[in-house]
Amino acid sequence: MVCEYGMNWIKLGVPIDVSSENFNIMIGPSTSVLIHLGARWVPCMRTGFEKESISCIEGVEPYKNVTYNGSVVGLCKLSDMCGMGMKEGTVPNQWWRFVTPLFLHAGLVHIVTNLFFQVRVGFQMERDFGSLRICIIYTICGIAGFMFGSEYSIQTPSVGCSGSLYGLIACLLLDLLLNWKLLIKPIKELIKMLFVIIVSLGVGLLPFVDNFAHVGGFITGLVTGLIFLPSIKFGLKDRIIKTTITIACIPILFILIFYLIISFYKSDAVTCEWCKYVNCLPINGWCDDMIY
Repeated sequence: MVCEYGMNWIKLGVPIDVSSENFNIMIGPSTSVLIHLGARWVPCMRTGFEKESISCIEGVEPYKNVTYNGSVVGLCKLSDMCGMGMKEGTVPNQWWRFVTPLFLHAGLVHIVTNLFFQVRVGFQMERDFGSLRICIIYTICGIAGFMFGSEYSIQTPSVGCSGSLYGLIACLLLDLLLNWKLLIKPIKELIKMLFVIIVSLGVGLLPFVDNFAHVGGFITGLVTGLIFLPSIKFGLKDRIIKTTITIACIPILFILIFYLIISFYKSDAVTCEWCKYVNCLPINGWCDDMIY
């Protein structure tokens, strides 16, 4: 986060994006800084976009200006938009953008919200299930969430560990359902969990936060939770059932990840026009496309 503010200061002279056209409500840096530091942005990650005309965003210098719908638009080279060592004319293949966004946040509001959840929930989950288990689930769900989101939000940069957090929520839900008989007020706990999920989906409508990554992280969290989380066995029959489910989920997880990878790299550069509204509110230009 400190690096993001520092780079924004170098590029734009201020630590946060204060442009009147597209103010960052998260109190964070500009879109160009997030992309340059490794945000998941599909045009930098696979072929199909290298010949597109990219409208510049603040912090990136255009190589020429054109008139589009009666207004002057600056066009940028894809290599200048992506950065991270990409050279002009090369085919985009920055696959690491499935991983690096886990360590980036859109601003102070974003990182504080995620840290609040991790402090309140993540600490206790590590104590209950072990740090290694939670680390594996957290990482896999975060990466899978960004893979899933890349199928539907091609033009929108995405950062944050929301997919990972939704994976942890899925694990909490699993723990609740598998140990339903041991809880004093399980229905109350279920209602509280559903409330957290609904609020998080609302946060996903803000810029740079990907609701599709939430869904992907949640689904992956269910599978990884069944594999890695320990569970209480109520008798021999229950032990056999839960062990069988755990073994069955291992190939399911590999198939899921393999499918997301193949689907991503085989996809054409065709956008889903309505999908962006799952990720953003149509105000203040949040849903404006960046590719013309």
